[in-house]
Amino acid sequence: MVHRALFMGFTTIVISLLIGCVATNEDLKGVYARQMRLEAQTNRLTKEVEELKRQTQLKTSNENEEIKLQIARLEERIQTLEESYTQLKRRLDQLSSLPPSTTGSPSLPTTPQTREISTQQQLFNEGYKNLAEGNYGKAREQFSLFLKRYPDSPEAKDALYWIAESYYREGKFEEAILEFQRFIDTYPKDERVPLSYLKQGLSLINIGREEEAKLFLQTLIDKFPKSEEAKIAREKLKELARKG
Repeated sequence: MVHRALFMGFTTIVISLLIGCVATNEDLKGVYARQMRLEAQTNRLTKEVEELKRQTQLKTSNENEEIKLQIARLEERIQTLEESYTQLKRRLDQLSSLPPSTTGSPSLPTTPQTREISTQQQLFNEGYKNLAEGNYGKAREQFSLFLKRYPDSPEAKDALYWIAESYYREGKFEEAILEFQRFIDTYPKDERVPLSYLKQGLSLINIGREEEAKLFLQTLIDKFPKSEEAKIAREKLKELARKG
């Protein structure tokens, strides 16, 4: 899809800039964090569009018209997110053209501590790069090593989430369920907790454990009733009820 291709190119730019140390660490971390949020939002909206398109095969013509309107609105939101990717790319291009002295922070002398920070960031970025490129086993190795070496890092929660996501994308659903649960238990207030519950439910459906899936989907609805993920969970429960 368009947004995935754009995201892949954008990730490469982020990594090359971080490794090159062109801009300040704070500048790049801010842009990088925003990109992570955009990627998660785009994934959620895309899944919702796909789900609505499947529903059109089961609805009456009047209901289909309403669903088509919902799809159109969601696709507009996805387009907005894709435009945000482009804006972030421009921002990174601007940062890359600035000498270190003009980014707002003085150049730091090379010390064991600064070298360690560089190694830490590079390890995380390599894990994320491998995840984006579909090298899921390698990505897990790097994220696991990151968590072992830097358990108190601000990016530790991201590393833990991407380990779970790597299993999900690879179709290893039982492992994904366990890792998403570890993420939920460790970071219960993170904004990705609703998405983690949803992916646990979808994973259970994929391996034929539909009764258990219903429990996870209902938990998501009970805890986050107004979330986008809860909307998808309600539709999934309706589908399971029809099958039952």
